[in-house]
Amino acid sequence: MKSVDVLVHEHRMIGRMVSILEAIAARLDAGGDVSTRVLVDVMDFSEHFTSNCHHAKEEHHLFPLLAEHGMSLDSSPIAALREQHEANHAYLREMHAALTRLRAGDTQAPQTFAASARDYARLLREHMRIEDHYFQDVSSLLSPAEDDVLYGRMVAIDESCARVGDRRRYERMLEEYEELMATW
Repeated sequence: MKSVDVLVHEHRMIGRMVSILEAIAARLDAGGDVSTRVLVDVMDFSEHFTSNCHHAKEEHHLFPLLAEHGMSLDSSPIAALREQHEANHAYLREMHAALTRLRAGDTQAPQTFAASARDYARLLREHMRIEDHYFQDVSSLLSPAEDDVLYGRMVAIDESCARVGDRRRYERMLEEYEELMATW
């Protein structure tokens, strides 16, 4: 498996979570209830898996390697992707604040959460579309040795990010919430 294949596979997992977030936003906008457990879980996935683990692979390892191949971190597609990562983090902060307010009983918090979740989902979909296309070209830039090193670094990030059984837990969570969304 090539290192970019790892990222593309993770995009599929993140895309599934994006669909769940879109369903949650629609339900909240319609005045429906969504359990706090579901909201906490989607925030955990988004903050831990997407922002901390997945983005770390790109930001700390892939992008610097691409810079070594002449792609400036400040004035290339990498710069735009990094800006989108920052925007994703901002939406997550908004969602986290709305969740805190929701738990405290703020009746406006569900709509605030929904608005930020929709914006986050829209940006993530576009971001992953761009990266998936861009990563096709990236594979050809890396030598087999560079790809092996990058893959090893990605495995190390997975090990450092992982709480016991996270990947399996996230897979089960996606399945459970996809089934739940089908009943809404």
